Amino acid sequence: MNIDLRTLALVLGITHLMQIVVFFYQYKANKEVEGPGWWLLWSAAEMLGFIIILLRAIPFLTFPIILIQNLVLLIGPFFIYIGIVKFLGRKVNYRLILYTFLTFSVIHFYYVFVDDNIEIRSVNISLFFALISFFTAYQIIKYNTKAIRLTANLNAVVFLIHGGVFIARAVIIVNGASVDNVFSPSLANYIPYFDALIVSLMWTFGFIMMLNQKLNAGITEAKTHFELIFKTSPDAIIITRFEDGKITDCNEGFTRITGYTRDEFVGNDTLSLPLWENPAERDRMLQIVTQKGYCENFELFFRHKKGYTCTGLLSARTLKLNGETHLLGVVRDISERKAAEEEIKSKNEQLKKLNKEKDKFFSIMAHDLRSPFASFQGLTEMINEQFHALSQARLKELLGKLNFSASNLFQLLENLLEWSRIEQGVIPFRPEITELNQIVNESLSMLIESARVKSITIETNVPSYLKVYADRYYLLSILRNLISNAIKFTPKGGIIAITAFESENQVEVIVQDSGIGMSPELLSNIFKIDAHISRKGTEGEASSGLGLILCKSFIEKHNGSIWVESEVGAGTTFHFTLPVSKEPSL
Repeated sequence: MNIDLRTLALVLGITHLMQIVVFFYQYKANKEVEGPGWWLLWSAAEMLGFIIILLRAIPFLTFPIILIQNLVLLIGPFFIYIGIVKFLGRKVNYRLILYTFLTFSVIHFYYVFVDDNIEIRSVNISLFFALISFFTAYQIIKYNTKAIRLTANLNAVVFLIHGGVFIARAVIIVNGASVDNVFSPSLANYIPYFDALIVSLMWTFGFIMMLNQKLNAGITEAKTHFELIFKTSPDAIIITRFEDGKITDCNEGFTRITGYTRDEFVGNDTLSLPLWENPAERDRMLQIVTQKGYCENFELFFRHKKGYTCTGLLSARTLKLNGETHLLGVVRDISERKAAEEEIKSKNEQLKKLNKEKDKFFSIMAHDLRSPFASFQGLTEMINEQFHALSQARLKELLGKLNFSASNLFQLLENLLEWSRIEQGVIPFRPEITELNQIVNESLSMLIESARVKSITIETNVPSYLKVYADRYYLLSILRNLISNAIKFTPKGGIIAITAFESENQVEVIVQDSGIGMSPELLSNIFKIDAHISRKGTEGEASSGLGLILCKSFIEKHNGSIWVESEVGAGTTFHFTLPVSKEPSL
């Protein structure tokens, strides 16, 4: 009994049309999965190929169809291969596919235009069908996953059988089977038609089964991940039915922060248990969710089973479970954070209290002004009462002491005012690139008279090229206080040396004197505001110790540092650093 191959080709075309419908639905329904779209293209290419075969019976179309028939049919297996590779999550080597197709095309066209040989063309397409089929089977066997292994291996077997069938066909043709007429009822012609009918149906079912297995595995994996996150999340998670508030599930985090067990929750609604400190908060939350579909960071107060109140942040969103609307709520216990905020608030209150105490300290500091004021007042009274009896030399001497006392008073007052303005944030901080030598000289010009009175020599070694990134006002105050202290505590005829040098993107300034020095106890307290340090200079000059505290504050504002070296009777050396530029030092 002969089977008409034209009828068989028509049946195959209809079969592939059905496959197109199936794969189109799979592609539309599962766009997130790579593969079905390429299998859809395979069905379309194969259907087009069999339609072309049917048109071969029309005489004037015979030659054009001979040119394109095998090319179109070969494209289908390439589409299957690409779909399988992408489905398995692998990268497609499109260059290899292109080279393979070009190789086939060269051979095909040679045996059409140069040496018209249908037998070799038939062997050529059979071998390339087998090659693509074997390579596809290799990809499936090597890269399939546990979730799809059974179906994938069955599909691989079908590909191997498919490749074997076309190897057998090539052997049959080489051994002399006739393929002169593509519609002649010969074994070599029957093989590709029946193979296409059987294998394409097996592939269709196999691919769909493999796709469903992958989707089911993804759903199972997502469910497992959700359950794992749900159970192990440190935050409290609860699922309630939106309609009546019945609790359907909760995690350990929720039982931990509320004190209730899961059995006490599930089946009850959130209002039947005394969870809400204020039930009106629940109504406000539901109103927000109803309007927006979710709520975020809704602050609420809930009661622990033991009776104490906790603070939480609730984020909730609606979701569908078994066709019903549910509410997934995540509560983060922020009771500790709230406690920390209260502690910060308390600390701020303490700081305010400390500021008040500091202001009180300033009033105490004013006490240090009494001694120089008393001296100033005594001198003025003496001059006023004995003016006519005083000699010119004695009057000059008293006026010199009066001026000296006034200078000390001025410096004390200036330090007090400066410190007060700093604490109030009145003095702006505007650092800029400044020549250090110029600031040093300007500072000395204000103090040179005090040094001259005590016959103190001031030596400077500050290179003219040295620049610092500093606020001019702050730097003048630093140098004025350090040099002024050096003059105060250096006996007559002493020496003060001011030096500076650059090191590691910063400038170190040194103010060294040959004065009376400091004891270890005094050294450990000179930068402490709560240590009331006050001692007179070598000529009775008043000193409150506030100037050094100012220096430390100003230098640290520049991200610099200050330190001191001193011994009693061996002088004192102050060191401080300033940045060279506005770029932070490494």
